[in-house]
Amino acid sequence: MKELSVRQSICSSQVISRVGTLIARSTGISLLVVGLFLSPSSLLLGQQPAPPKQPVAEQPKANLAAPPNKAADNQALDKVNELMTPEEAVNFRKTKLRKFDDLLRSGKISGNADKKLIAEGARYELYLMTMKQDPHKPENKTDLKKLRSNILRDIQFSGRVSGNTQARELYLAELTKQAGDLLKNHRLVRFSAVVLLSQLDLKDADRRKKVKQTAYTLAYAPLVKVINSKTQPVEVKIIAANGLARIGKMGDPTNALRIKIVEAIIPELQQSQKEHSWYQRSLVNTLGSMNITDNLARRPVVVNALLETMNDPKRTWRVRSAAAYNLGKLPLKANSDIKLITYSIVDLTRKMVTAYNNNTNARFWKRCFWNVYLAFKPAFANQNNGLTKKQVNQTVVNGAYKQIIKPVATIIQPGPTPKIPANIIQSMDDWLKKNLPKNFRVAPVQVKPANQKVAEGN
Repeated sequence: MKELSVRQSICSSQVISRVGTLIARSTGISLLVVGLFLSPSSLLLGQQPAPPKQPVAEQPKANLAAPPNKAADNQALDKVNELMTPEEAVNFRKTKLRKFDDLLRSGKISGNADKKLIAEGARYELYLMTMKQDPHKPENKTDLKKLRSNILRDIQFSGRVSGNTQARELYLAELTKQAGDLLKNHRLVRFSAVVLLSQLDLKDADRRKKVKQTAYTLAYAPLVKVINSKTQPVEVKIIAANGLARIGKMGDPTNALRIKIVEAIIPELQQSQKEHSWYQRSLVNTLGSMNITDNLARRPVVVNALLETMNDPKRTWRVRSAAAYNLGKLPLKANSDIKLITYSIVDLTRKMVTAYNNNTNARFWKRCFWNVYLAFKPAFANQNNGLTKKQVNQTVVNGAYKQIIKPVATIIQPGPTPKIPANIIQSMDDWLKKNLPKNFRVAPVQVKPANQKVAEGN
């Protein structure tokens, strides 16, 4: 099967958008997640989030029932705790907001008084999110999306004329620090705070000056706390994970900070089997976006975590194929165990083929097999993703790629697709038998993983 046909069938924007739409519809995690991003306004006391729903066609199903000991937490999620009185809000607007705006736009911090005003302005902007009604127009309910947009707009205009970034950096730091005050409030307030943290930028893109958009790296701290919290709702954790992935791709974290983030994500991923698959995929994507493979002890913890997830039969095909895709994003080197990695991806594909042949009408298959393709090849020629772009043994990579390309090319075609024929399945079985790794360890220093039987196909 020619590679060109694969690109033509999937790389078109029409098919990509169609696949994305199917994912969004079938996941149905919550009106909260979709609504706050897509609706023209997000009102604090508007429509409440619907409970997450797992896709019916995909197995295994996640257990989304809340444990009994979370009843108190759920009550807290539905309670609004206003952190500022209407009188305080009106007074700040009358006496200090103009000075705050001028200071932020100038970009220059001259002393402690300016620092105090920036902190007060950040508090004012954030605490408005905790109010049921707009204190300046009491007849209106609080519009969270508008409040976030106002903050992001102020950040973009800070120092734009002067070129001074002092006020912007201080404002970002204060927003990051004080946003934590919102994370024990109503679920919509928490969600809005995390969305804001995930969108903060230290620098805006400027083509003329050849400046790239740079995410605000220090926002990682409250986002990691959200991920590691036992009381935050899953929709908030999803956004936090996506925000960390954005920092990994667009921020400037040091290698040590990237390691710190993955060491916080890995235990959460390992314990997430019963969480919604959207959250599991967000964690997987965060690991793949950190652009590292090892911890400080030079153990390939990221590779191992993704392999473990990919080989876990208790997780959905979406999650497992997303792990394969993210393995292809990692900066693998010549010393990586590419034989184990490629074998595991082909083994996953073979298992997916069996499940696909039993239910060819499930809509999620195109996305899953496309993930497997992306583990080997980038979606666009100018990208560096995919095992074929890495500094590893390409003979091994190409041998595995030949085994996955035929079922992938069959399934990702537009419209209804046929079953995978027996000769292709037999070819994959023969390859897997011939290329069985001598051991199932990612590196010699690691102990034999608990999921070796799974990786072996047992």
